Amino acid sequence: MFRSNLISLAVLFFLTVFSYSDFPVGIYGVENTADVAVIKKAGFNSIQTYKQDPEFINNLAAEAKKFDVKLLAYPYKIIDSTYKKDAGNYPVSAWYLYDEPDVWGVSREKLKALDVKVKESFPGQRTVFVIGQGVTKVPYYDTADVLMVDWYPVPHLPLESFGQNISYARQNLDKEDRKNTPLWGVVQLFDWKEYKQYRSDDKRIGRFPYKDEIRFMSYDAVFNGASGLFYFTYTSCGVPLPESRPDDWKNISDVIHEISFVSKIFDKGLRIKNPGEVKMPLKAMSFEYEGKKYIFVINPTSKYLEIPGFLFNKNFNMIYGSSLDVNDIVFKPYNVFVFRYDK
Repeated sequence: MFRSNLISLAVLFFLTVFSYSDFPVGIYGVENTADVAVIKKAGFNSIQTYKQDPEFINNLAAEAKKFDVKLLAYPYKIIDSTYKKDAGNYPVSAWYLYDEPDVWGVSREKLKALDVKVKESFPGQRTVFVIGQGVTKVPYYDTADVLMVDWYPVPHLPLESFGQNISYARQNLDKEDRKNTPLWGVVQLFDWKEYKQYRSDDKRIGRFPYKDEIRFMSYDAVFNGASGLFYFTYTSCGVPLPESRPDDWKNISDVIHEISFVSKIFDKGLRIKNPGEVKMPLKAMSFEYEGKKYIFVINPTSKYLEIPGFLFNKNFNMIYGSSLDVNDIVFKPYNVFVFRYDK
């Protein structure tokens, strides 16, 4: 029987709230400095803003620094402002070059020129851009220091297509001999009904992702090569999620506190051999971190798959996942489980 350990969970929660790894867990669309405190409390360690006013970015950077939060922001108006010198000390994780150049038909040459301009203005600081799918017609993969992929499948595409696009991007980075380039996945936190849909019948299809879907996409990205996660977006119809969708925000916070802890394992842990056989299409990864061993098991399909028998050993303690007991013989579609084990 799987055993839970409330003391361990309390310790994990404490670590999640008060410390972070280098693995970014961020959220898009921050428009007010007062939101930084709310976002940090929810477990995020990074933010992105689309606002380009230099004074706002300067104030947002100050607030981010106060709460030990990293920032993604457009650099262009800052470069031409009186804040340029100060910006060299902003807590910038990376300067945001462009939003989906593949969608907007931006040439590789233009994106490279932007990258050069920003690096000349802010030596030593990284650059980043996001593409709308893992495979792009224009090969952008040798541009910027960090690559992001946003792919939003709910509800019209298979949930696992998000991780597949992360995998495609990782493969293309590898082909460009950029295996060490950080790749950050952008997880869907919005209802497609709020956005224009290019359909002949003009019918809007969508819903907000369920908690388990948000959680699955987060892990699926990491299993497919992501080394950081962002979530799009902080507002719904222009209103911050804590106000517009409080129940969803609670679910999001639950997921983010979990991801914030396990991200340290992914980032700093030592990859080790799985303690037992896990048959495809189930996937598993095991790590040793701070003297403890962890195994992550994911069902990246819409099918019910048999639970590996070794997980019923009394030495395996589930720290995250749905409740299971010995009467369960299958993982449900898109299940994710995190075990700590001692042997």
